[in-house]
Amino acid sequence: MKITAFYLIPIALLLAVPAHANLTVHPMRASVDGKRATQIRIYSQSTQPQYIQATLRRIVDPAGAEESEVEMEPSEAAIAVTPGKFALAGGGNRLIRVIPLQPVLQETAYRVYFEGVRGPEESSAPEGEGAQANIGVNLVWGALVNVLPRDGTVLPAVHGSTLRNDGTLRLGITSIADCVGNRCTAHDVSRSLYPGSSLQLPFTASPGHTVQLRYRLTSDGYREHVQTVTPSDI
Repeated sequence: MKITAFYLIPIALLLAVPAHANLTVHPMRASVDGKRATQIRIYSQSTQPQYIQATLRRIVDPAGAEESEVEMEPSEAAIAVTPGKFALAGGGNRLIRVIPLQPVLQETAYRVYFEGVRGPEESSAPEGEGAQANIGVNLVWGALVNVLPRDGTVLPAVHGSTLRNDGTLRLGITSIADCVGNRCTAHDVSRSLYPGSSLQLPFTASPGHTVQLRYRLTSDGYREHVQTVTPSDI
């Protein structure tokens, strides 16, 4: 496997040359639940035809300090993107399907990149000043795709001053509160906590206190869940 990193999505260099792949991608975030495919639509923002290539990479330690992206063989991926390469008419759009290939044990993150490539006639054109004049800025769009396990579980746990996700679903944490009885002091948090990941609480957990979490799940969109957790070792 080869680990690669991508930094600006989309990547746009401010150069006075025409840009290939003038397109937009919607949605930029999608999910696959193991049974049903999801769809991403690519819209052309150009009057000229374009050739687009889709590439898939798995995200390692998503939303964590060591986040990186891994290239893999198609047989190793939990999902497939079809078509992987296509022509996009000027001003048109194209529907791309992301289909499940194999089940996952815990929620897994992938990135699908869409970028402009040379078309058949461009690939066969001789190199020279004319060919170089047509080479512009390559815009790359990356859509996040989360693959969900068939029977996902939510199991946050607090160990001392650390919140750990011991379940199999990503928790989109929006608030962590320190509670004594019904009296809570909330701290706004914006963090995705994937299975097996942990974060430091914004306060020191004390004996007799509980921790109230507000979070969202990938499959529920903006619906907020509330759960109270009792620290295990204070």
